[in-house]
Amino acid sequence: MRRWLLGLMVLLFAACSGTATEEPVDPFQLITDAAKNIRESNTFRMSVDRTGASYFVQTDLGLVDFRHAMAQYVAPDILQATVRLIAAGLPADVEVFSRGDNQWYRHAVLTANLWFNAPFAEGFNPEELIAQDTGFQMALHSLINLSYEGRDNLEDGTSVFHLKGLADGADISALLANLVETTGQVFVDVFIDQKMMIPVRFVIVQPDTITEAEPEPTTWTVDVYDINAAPELDPPPDES
Repeated sequence: MRRWLLGLMVLLFAACSGTATEEPVDPFQLITDAAKNIRESNTFRMSVDRTGASYFVQTDLGLVDFRHAMAQYVAPDILQATVRLIAAGLPADVEVFSRGDNQWYRHAVLTANLWFNAPFAEGFNPEELIAQDTGFQMALHSLINLSYEGRDNLEDGTSVFHLKGLADGADISALLANLVETTGQVFVDVFIDQKMMIPVRFVIVQPDTITEAEPEPTTWTVDVYDINAAPELDPPPDES
């Protein structure tokens, strides 16, 4: 009898102390919720970092190598950014302001730090970032072979859901308001904030950029932060 009771107690203890199983997560529902929530945001900031193979962008300044950008978006159609480029072998920081498809840019030397009302990059339009059929919406819903990779934490401790998938580069280009045009099939990792249910990081890899000279593919890391924070714009005089 004692042995039977002892065995029962051991089984009960094991059952009570076992690790709880995580409830199944539907990656498609995560994508749907994340797309909806980012579209409802009034403001956010973005950083875009390029690593790996060089990526050249045709701009009003000529063909330049894109390195980095810091931007803030204000609904419905304003985006101001500082873009780090390599032009003629020299680094250059260019400020860009756009309201819809109306663009200004300035550079300390090339425009004497004065705003120049001209397209910096053809097709660049911040309104597309949160439009219903472009931007974040298209980037998220265009993912195929979507898989849920589990829960993770970013460097700042943010708890995220990690998703992985494939997409057509043209659909992902809209994520960057067409400032950067990705081509071919790309690998995409998406990290969704577990509390806000908003995509806070995209990692986009372009495998077709690998060459003998540059064996590492062009990789874009897009971080989204300061959701609904007060905007701090420095617009051209005509836009003040």
